[in-house]
Amino acid sequence: MHEDAVCSLQEIHAKSAGSEKLGGTVPFQRYGHTAVEYDGKAYVWGGRNDDYGACNMLHEYDPEKNLWRKLEIKGFIPPARDGHTACIWNHQMYVFGGFEEDTQRFSQETYAFDFATATWRQIHTSGTAPLWRDFHTASVIDGVMYIFGGRSDHNGQFHTTQDLYDDSLMALDLETQEWTKVEARSSCRPGGRRSHSTWVHGGKMYMFGGYLGTRNKHYNELYCFNPKEESWSVIDVRGTYPTARRRHCSVISSGKVYIFGGTMPNPSTCHPLASPNAFNGNISPSGLSDLSDLHVLDFLPSLKMLAMRTIISDPAHSPSQMFASLSNELPADLRYEMYCQVAPNNVASSGPFRMDQSG
Repeated sequence: MHEDAVCSLQEIHAKSAGSEKLGGTVPFQRYGHTAVEYDGKAYVWGGRNDDYGACNMLHEYDPEKNLWRKLEIKGFIPPARDGHTACIWNHQMYVFGGFEEDTQRFSQETYAFDFATATWRQIHTSGTAPLWRDFHTASVIDGVMYIFGGRSDHNGQFHTTQDLYDDSLMALDLETQEWTKVEARSSCRPGGRRSHSTWVHGGKMYMFGGYLGTRNKHYNELYCFNPKEESWSVIDVRGTYPTARRRHCSVISSGKVYIFGGTMPNPSTCHPLASPNAFNGNISPSGLSDLSDLHVLDFLPSLKMLAMRTIISDPAHSPSQMFASLSNELPADLRYEMYCQVAPNNVASSGPFRMDQSG
């Protein structure tokens, strides 16, 4: 089933104002962590780097004060890990899955951090929990946390390089703390993948990108899950799709989804296997390139935005000449707004292809 949507994709070449000097206890550089927003502040937990290993400290960032601080917390602190998920519901942060460093195992446990009491606890759930996994996604709709994708192992909780990609959609009722498997009634449900992203809009869960290691395949389709109908659909949108990628991030604000970065395959080396059955656990690593592009998915684009995108897409208006060439037709603020959408950003540049298969 394909579903048409009145939405528009656009690539934004946002101008950078440069980096700011941060105060407080700044977390060390890391990947595989989570970042959530609660009460106007950002909370970063977990993740790892090759020098310091994995982390289980919780850091808070206050954008108003431009200040980091490490929280003093109580309770049963989850083991250090990366590749987990975190989401907010009812003044608590719920963490699921990931790869635990000390035990070198995938996790299928659920933990909750209570912001009011600064206390961690493990959630003792009922029902059949999802497979042990990392680099999955989690989204909450109406008190239900939906888990999709991620990397598991044919051997269970321990990593033996025999990757397993589960395409089941699992749901945890955060009130009853019971797991159930969602039996989606549609023929176009997405296949298993890792390092994709999901977000919630209008009571539905959307999913973009990801990577299927057993076929060495990256994705750039946009899927939608409707929890009321328990069905998946593929969304057709206007504009230019981002390239297939994984490890990107997505955030929704005021009806717009911002998709940034990730890694993309090197076309000269990234070839799908002939079939899923050809997997033997020894895929040759493919060159990957880091991305710094920003794309916006607008669920309800304004007439102004549609008009600007029409002008920008005209080959006669090059980015370097756009501000000056339309000086007689458009006001300066509108020309500058369009220029900022096409000017190269200074956040980072796409790096060289690298050999890397983790995450």
